[in-house]
Amino acid sequence: MRYDLLIRGGEVIDPSQNVREVRDVAVVDGRIAAVEPRIDVEARVTLDARGLLVVPGLIDLHVHVYRDHTPWGVEPDPIMAAGGVTTMLDTGSAGSSNFAGFRRDVIDRSRAEILALVNLSSIGLTSFNVGELFDRRYADPRGVVETIRRHPDAAVGVKIRASEHIIGSGRQGWDNLRDAIRAARESGTWLMVHIGHTPMSLPEIVAELQPGDCITHCFRGGPQTIFAADGRVFDEVRAAAERGIVFDVGHGMGSFRWENAEAAAEQGFEPTTISTDLHAFNIEGPVWDMPTTMAKFLYLGVPLERVIEMTTLRPARVLGRSDDLGTLKVGTPADIAVLELIEGRFTLTDSHGTTRIGRQMLRAAATVKRGRLLHGGGRFPFERQLEAAGQ
Repeated sequence: MRYDLLIRGGEVIDPSQNVREVRDVAVVDGRIAAVEPRIDVEARVTLDARGLLVVPGLIDLHVHVYRDHTPWGVEPDPIMAAGGVTTMLDTGSAGSSNFAGFRRDVIDRSRAEILALVNLSSIGLTSFNVGELFDRRYADPRGVVETIRRHPDAAVGVKIRASEHIIGSGRQGWDNLRDAIRAARESGTWLMVHIGHTPMSLPEIVAELQPGDCITHCFRGGPQTIFAADGRVFDEVRAAAERGIVFDVGHGMGSFRWENAEAAAEQGFEPTTISTDLHAFNIEGPVWDMPTTMAKFLYLGVPLERVIEMTTLRPARVLGRSDDLGTLKVGTPADIAVLELIEGRFTLTDSHGTTRIGRQMLRAAATVKRGRLLHGGGRFPFERQLEAAGQ
């Protein structure tokens, strides 16, 4: 047999198989054909990965890629090539009124696999400064359920941005939140809740959720966080995580604060998944890409294998796709990220302009989507961080 692609000599880290060792990875017809200590078979393309990490294609559980139709949207395919992200979840850029257009113009035309959460608001994120649910007439739980029914391969859940300036306060805020919950239950999917300046407390929110639902922006600053007044992680938050509520990073331009991430780490509270919330206002910093976001958790002391797990196996499980995503098992689609782990001094900036100096940086050296080696790399943000650290 002649393979289409052979990735030779890299350190394979695959949490789905509890593998961390130097192996060769062979691909044929867009699927993983073999993962062995040595593969002496000719391949059409051979990639020398000695000194590099070979991991399942990264899964970003929070992006905005409805380009041109919302102020947030960015091009998905360059994100894939430059960041090692082969699957991404758009979190509510479109609602029931414009999801079909989102699918036609972006999802179906992209090489990246794009899944999406349907916004409770029928208009999605088409505006910037106007809350999409501040007027209750835009709340469309029935439309969400119908959209998911019509697009089951792309629309996989429900999204609500539960900030007071978006959903309103008092009864209106609760009505919007419960409409989103109802849409998730009636569609047989799950709900992602954006927190920050919410009109209800986080313990009140998680009490309404069920296993598989998700809180995103879990390390944000501001008045509504995962911490009680005494600075300790809410008991209700810990209990929610233990019963299967997903706590997602969703870094973004305003939703990752070093002090909160450090406090959580000191108290032994880890996120379930690492995601970027990458959009037009943070792609040139402070987020840059998924490898940079992952490096921030290396700085926090999370072991490399677990950082890889938080960006491969765990988000695949959230999506209900662990059989074919987030893995290098033989026979699965050949979605692969080849990462470079670099030692040095690197400036890592949170969403508030606060910096830390990390000793390790990750960079995507190569990205493979369905067996195809893509062009593009993440060198520019790497150089900027190195320069800022005084190298």
